[in-house]
Amino acid sequence: MIKKLLFTVYFLFVSSLHFVFASGLDDWIDEKLSPWADAWEGFVLTPLEINRDVKIPLILIILSGGALFFTLMFRFINIRRLPLAIGVVRGKFDFVEGKSREIQKTDQINVVDGDNPDTIRIEGEREGEVNHFQALTAALSATVGLGNISGVAIAIVVGGPGAMFWMIIAGLIGMSSKFVECTLGVKYREVGPDGTVYGGPMYYLSKGLSLRGYTGLGKVLGVLFAILCVGGSFGGGNMFQANQSS
Repeated sequence: MIKKLLFTVYFLFVSSLHFVFASGLDDWIDEKLSPWADAWEGFVLTPLEINRDVKIPLILIILSGGALFFTLMFRFINIRRLPLAIGVVRGKFDFVEGKSREIQKTDQINVVDGDNPDTIRIEGEREGEVNHFQALTAALSATVGLGNISGVAIAIVVGGPGAMFWMIIAGLIGMSSKFVECTLGVKYREVGPDGTVYGGPMYYLSKGLSLRGYTGLGKVLGVLFAILCVGGSFGGGNMFQANQSS
């Protein structure tokens, strides 16, 4: 009922905008938002000159630098723990009763992958709304898409084969950033009485920074992310894809 009501309100709101601005709605939006968009684009794409021939945008340094930092900090976990990640997705460590499959094979009640089997048994009784594979596909659906619709093709056309090499390197170290993001999301998530899971950056920003003594900053960043996420869902999640498809 609430969803129908919200959809009705949204439909009436959009219809009223079209009625007020008629065919000039696109021009009005472009006129109001272009200065903000241009200013932000100019900031994140500010070129930092390495030498006369090499200039790297600021956003690239931030993202790649952060990914490289996490890769080194966690000792190349993106490569070292890849077999474990595949095993988890395959359900290798899932069980409801008794010992895990690995313990059943060896009949050893010691330590499995650095974890106590007693706690593994508790963890095996999965708490959440989706299984491991469904969680993987959900994460990939929100990760792979925007850049791969046309970004890869444009990068190769503009930068040549070398662009593919650097995209592979960036994607490889970016796995460490994704590991950190997902780990924080699980660590600070909340599970409602009905089993609904609530989590994401807005939760671990507020809760994680609160534990560090930055409660106010955490709340501000959490709210800011939630607001920007709504805008990103329209711009990046819908309009960008429609534009690239057309």
